[in-house]
Amino acid sequence: MKKTTILLLLCLLHTMAGFSQGSIRLTLNDALKLAQEQSLQTFLNKHYYMADYWAYRSFKADLLPSVSIRANPLTYSNASQLRYNSIDRVDEFIRTENLRSDLNLNVSQKIAATGGTFSMQSELGRIENYGNNEYTQYSSRPFTINYQQALFGFNAMKWQRKIEPLLFEKAKKEYLESTEKMHLTTIRYFFGLVSAAIQMEIAQTNMENTEKLLKVAHSRFELGTVSREELLDLRLSNNNAQIDLQQAGLNYREAKENLLNFLMLPIDVELETEIPENTPVSEVDIQLVLQKALENNPQILQLDQSILESQRNVEQANRARHFQADVNVSYGVSKDDGNFLKSGDLNSVYTPEFESYQQLSLGINIPILDWGRRKGQYEMAKSRHEIAQVSGRQSLQQFKQNAVTRAIAFNIQKSRVESAALSDTLANESYELTMTRFSTGQADVLRLTSSQNAKDNARFRYINALADYWTNYYTLRQLTLFDFEKNSNIEFDEEEILKK
Repeated sequence: MKKTTILLLLCLLHTMAGFSQGSIRLTLNDALKLAQEQSLQTFLNKHYYMADYWAYRSFKADLLPSVSIRANPLTYSNASQLRYNSIDRVDEFIRTENLRSDLNLNVSQKIAATGGTFSMQSELGRIENYGNNEYTQYSSRPFTINYQQALFGFNAMKWQRKIEPLLFEKAKKEYLESTEKMHLTTIRYFFGLVSAAIQMEIAQTNMENTEKLLKVAHSRFELGTVSREELLDLRLSNNNAQIDLQQAGLNYREAKENLLNFLMLPIDVELETEIPENTPVSEVDIQLVLQKALENNPQILQLDQSILESQRNVEQANRARHFQADVNVSYGVSKDDGNFLKSGDLNSVYTPEFESYQQLSLGINIPILDWGRRKGQYEMAKSRHEIAQVSGRQSLQQFKQNAVTRAIAFNIQKSRVESAALSDTLANESYELTMTRFSTGQADVLRLTSSQNAKDNARFRYINALADYWTNYYTLRQLTLFDFEKNSNIEFDEEEILKK
């Protein structure tokens, strides 16, 4: 697939290098491949997905143990500081000069099941005092084990583990959906150019035909077989044909620039579009469409996400109404060495005979009087949860109905294309016959004008039928994220996206 796209791009670039010698012949498949390879929308879709990808990676990393080192290599101080004099029992300013250093190693792990955090730390500190009595002190805590836990509180991590994987799965499907939306935009611009080219072709043909018929009418007018009124009608038709040709030229230029800009191609490249006559998929199984839409469409995951988030909000508001407590438990060992009598030694603070270190703290929060604020928040969260459930059921029902309707609408597209193609052929044959009859005096101007309008309308209906077929087909792909030609789910290479 990638080699084919690269080959296509090389061929197009080679052709564009010499566009003064010819034009690029662009099929619908070529336009779709180019849009997927180099359009601005493709660039945006990839980066939107990458943002979601790294957000999910950050969430997963947040569940793993984290290791950090904090160090203050040098902290120099030479200033007066307020100290307590235990002999005189007074506070006094004493000028001190010292150099401090400290190092801290921390390993922590969040416990998703409880919402607590387990951590281990190792610390080392050093202070070198200057002045009349210089000495050095060392302080170590070889290890400290700590656990923090909120009791009876809201466990945010529990809900994150439910919601974040759902968000990432939705991001994958949204990337595929946005790619199919881009295909639909490509189809709209492509058939816009096709219609503009057909309009210009018809306008050119009509002008040439009216000029020929006007000459015939002048000859018949001199013979008395065409009235002056009919002659004036043909002159009016010829003048209108010239106006239509000018307008068709402007429409073609605008449609061509829209497609070139969307495909990120040079604006001065000449394009020649090839009408996609084939219709690869005749009809689809309605039940398969419904099944794949329910399995693959990100809107279904959005409904699940809304319900989960409303459930989370209800629990959070409910927990906030009641008694809460925080527990912090620590245990470790420590040792200091050195004082104003003698300097300490680094090795001695890591030899046995450590002092044990314990800490236990319990904090409580008891709501006593809040004038119904927490109750109001809880009731509001409950109401929103009920709304999410009801609207979710209704949205799901509408989604199913839309999937079935889209499938039924697509299944009649092929017959519409065939009927429009037949009408186009018949209208062209009828117009040719009418022109011949007019030249021989067997048809009047009114009949000729009517036949020409029927021919033009039949041609536009055929182009519109083809555009509707491809639009409905890619709308089904967007709805189901399923390739009905290959009979497989639409997928993408995540590694390929992350490389770019």
